[in-house]
Formats: sequence, structure tokens, C-alpha cells
Amino acid sequence: MNYEIFQLINNLAGTYTWLDTSMIYIVKYLSIIFALLLILLSGLGLYFKDKRLIKTCIHTITFLGITMIVHSIIGFIVQEPRPFVTHTVNLLIPHVADPSFPSTHAMAMTAISLPILAVYKRLGSILLSGTILTGFAKVFVGHHYPLDVIMGILITYLLFKVYQNYLSSKIDTLLNHPKYNIFRLLINTKQSLYFIKKANQPLSKQFSMKG
Repeated sequence: MNYEIFQLINNLAGTYTWLDTSMIYIVKYLSIIFALLLILLSGLGLYFKDKRLIKTCIHTITFLGITMIVHSIIGFIVQEPRPFVTHTVNLLIPHVADPSFPSTHAMAMTAISLPILAVYKRLGSILLSGTILTGFAKVFVGHHYPLDVIMGILITYLLFKVYQNYLSSKIDTLLNHPKYNIFRLLINTKQSLYFIKKANQPLSKQFSMKG
């Protein structure tokens, strides 16, 4: 059934040039956009001293790291070959023959989407839609079976529920620790960088007075 559905989707490749091009661009660049967006949100949180946004970004980065560790463990254990290794497929983008299950794109992009969805519903919904679209595109270009993508999203969802129930509160406690307040450190990063830059200037400029 998994292979039959893969064939239905992958056989669409080559039908329309615009569709092939769209799927290729989605596979190549949408995950990069996700990463850049996370960096941008982190920067905006620091710049505007938005604790809610900073906390969301910290949770997202932490959960992404945990998800990628779990992904590596599962891939090492399962060792499922890519579709193009065992079958003749429409391979639109060359790819290394590493384990196919679960989909790296599906797990990483879901790991970015879910913590943001928990706080910012509209943005998170857009990201989750982009994740599903990328999963479809990965099957379309011949990189994954549908089950690789579906299980990648499902495993990440279950991981996130565990994260929310057991780890999230501990990280929140650490962020608000009265002695080791990470929020205070992050929010004052801009001011700290200013003083470092000031310290590297000649003494005449450091103590210069206007007027």
C-alpha cells in the first residue's frame, strides 16, 4: 500500500513542467526558509525584548535538537532504503542513499512548527501547512515513501506532547531562575555587545564628552 501510494504521487512527475519545478523548489528551499524564519524570530525577540517570543524560540530550538537526536536513532535502527534504491522511480533531484525512514524534512519542519503553533496559532498553522506540502513534494521528487513522511510528522507530534508534559515546565523554570535568569542575559545581549564594542575603542573615545 505504501509503495502503491508512492507510485501514484511520483508518477505525476514529468506530467507538467510547472508542477515539477514547483515541487523541486519546495524541496530545496522551504526548509531553509523555516530555519531562517526561526533565526529571524529569535532576533526580533531579542531586539524588542519580547519575552514571549524569546521563550517560544528557545523551546523551538530545544525541541528541534531533541527531535533530530530521536530521528538519528530511529534511522540507525530501521535502515529503510530510499525508494530510488530498490525501485525505478522518477528521481527529480539526486539524493544520497541514506535511510529513508523517517523523513528528516518532515520531522525537522514539524519540530519547528509545533512549538510556534502552541503560542502563535496563525503562524504555526502556516508552518504546519508548509510542512505537509514539503512532505508531499519529497514523495513527488522520489526521495521518500508516504509513510516516511506521515510517521515523521506523527512521531514528532508525540514527542512534542512528551516535551510539553515533562520538559517544557523545567525549561521555563530555568528561564525564570532568580539567580541564573537566562531571559535577563538574552534580553541584555544588545547592551552587552555595545559595551564590548565600546571597550575595544581607544580610551580617548571611550571617555570623550560632548558639548
